Amino acid sequence: MRGLIMGRFQPFHTGHLRLVEQALQECDDLILAVTGSQFNYIRKDPFTAGERIEMVRESLMESGVDPGRYLVLGVENQPNVYTWLSYLRAALPRFDAVYSGNPYVAMLLADSGVRVIRPNMVERERFNATLIRRLIAGGGDWRELVPDAACRIIDSVGGVDRIRMIMASDTDPTTH
Repeated sequence: MRGLIMGRFQPFHTGHLRLVEQALQECDDLILAVTGSQFNYIRKDPFTAGERIEMVRESLMESGVDPGRYLVLGVENQPNVYTWLSYLRAALPRFDAVYSGNPYVAMLLADSGVRVIRPNMVERERFNATLIRRLIAGGGDWRELVPDAACRIIDSVGGVDRIRMIMASDTDPTTH
């Protein structure tokens, strides 16, 4: 069975890593779809798709996950929710089940006949990308929540300063 995990991974954190490890106990292989690949340098999405793909890939490699058991791919968000599953099927390799703790995503996929597996989320309140971005912006202790490989990538792209600048700015390119 091939599983699909979708996420913005802004940034990829230890909760995401535990989810991948859990899914790989049940699946032969996984597709990790980095969603919203067209968004970057904004509050909700400060990292580029390429940076996030590297965070996922490097974190999994560093954790000893066999690279032959997963693919990391970027997908864009779609404005038409009704056709979203068709887009995923066209943009990604075949998948048999989707791992999602998001009730909205689970509803959309289940209504379309896709098998949805609700994973055991590890300390979801603590391993939360919104919280981690706030900790980064405020100078808090965020590194213990993110795999070392992802920390190195965040540092290498100036991610801490980028998040602080974005959070301090009153410019929001997502509003018209």
